[in-house]
Amino acid sequence: MEKQNDKKVHFSFGEVFQNTKSFIDKYNNRQTQLTQKLNANHRATAELIIRLYLKQLNKAAQIGDLNTNSLPGFSTFNESLAKCKGCTKRTIINHKERLKQSGFITQDEHRGKGGVEIWLNREVLGTAKLSTNYGDNVLKIGDATSIFYEKAKNFHPLVHEHQEQLNNNSSVNKSGVPYGHESGKATRTKHEQDKNTEENANPASKRQEKAPERHCKAEKQEQKPGAGRIFLLSLIRQFWDYARKVLYPDLVLSEPEDREILNLIWESVYGKLQSNATEKDWLKYQDTAFNRVNMVARWLARSPGHWIPKPHIYFHPNNERNGFKKTWQWYVKQETLKIEIRNQLLLQQVKAEWQQHEQNKGRFRKKTRLQLFRIQQKRLAGYRDESLNQAYQQCLQRSLHLQNLKRKQQAYAQ
Repeated sequence: MEKQNDKKVHFSFGEVFQNTKSFIDKYNNRQTQLTQKLNANHRATAELIIRLYLKQLNKAAQIGDLNTNSLPGFSTFNESLAKCKGCTKRTIINHKERLKQSGFITQDEHRGKGGVEIWLNREVLGTAKLSTNYGDNVLKIGDATSIFYEKAKNFHPLVHEHQEQLNNNSSVNKSGVPYGHESGKATRTKHEQDKNTEENANPASKRQEKAPERHCKAEKQEQKPGAGRIFLLSLIRQFWDYARKVLYPDLVLSEPEDREILNLIWESVYGKLQSNATEKDWLKYQDTAFNRVNMVARWLARSPGHWIPKPHIYFHPNNERNGFKKTWQWYVKQETLKIEIRNQLLLQQVKAEWQQHEQNKGRFRKKTRLQLFRIQQKRLAGYRDESLNQAYQQCLQRSLHLQNLKRKQQAYAQ
């Protein structure tokens, strides 16, 4: 875009990121095979290139004139991009090749020691819609009604669109023409008397006969195992509200964006609610989901260099590399380590109690060996861990065996 009046050209990050999202989505929709589509990692590389490229363009616009009809290319190094993204140089090269195949990158030239120069598709840059005011470069996400979906009504069953219901009792349609008279032929409604029998086509007696059937169906639905759908949908909403406050405190989303993220969480985190678990089991799983979010928050706080993708990428069910689904393995590993440490501490306590009892010390010194065994067995049974019970049996055998050996040695010495 050329310089107009005395205002300097300024590229709006929000508009260009929207164009990038729309360009990649359109390209993916045209592909018939999954391997030909751009995945979340390719999208992240494209957004990284856009962010750094716009910084160069805006800086060049402040220094001097910037002719948008012949924009300079993006000068960078593959090593620098790899360091910013936290991946290898080969990964960046492969991603650039995929972006070049899609048309996102129109041309790239290698400059030897000078790095590489990349030219992007002008449709992505949106040079015809550049913002010239520094105050207008803030994206109003609330106005973007179709950032994630080109068809705004194509949602998962989690979010239902209100459809206009046909009013059978009304005799006039939207255009003011009575129903049944559009073609010049009169028709009757369900409540109109039958021409041959002079009776109501749906008499009250028949409706009363059908009522018990509907009642039985409702009872069967209520007797189905598992938690109710309203309860489960509230869990999904609570999870997203908590994750948004902890992981994305400064994020502003429009209603379509919020719906899409809820649908992704419904599929990736809660498995489309296909489990017949009880409400108690779902609440336990909800606690683990919250703990997984807290783990990610602590991971982000430990180092400012850590980052997570945007929520529509982070909670995507197909994101196997840096998505929220990978935190489950992280959580299981952490909980397993906690249980192992707990069991070791309990076994050390058991061993110390047997040693003190043998020396006539400790709080159980007046107890018999059988009483001490019963006390320890009851205490460990509260943890409901079979591996802990087996380890306790082995520890007990070793302790008693050592004690018997000591007795024999003392008797032999005497």
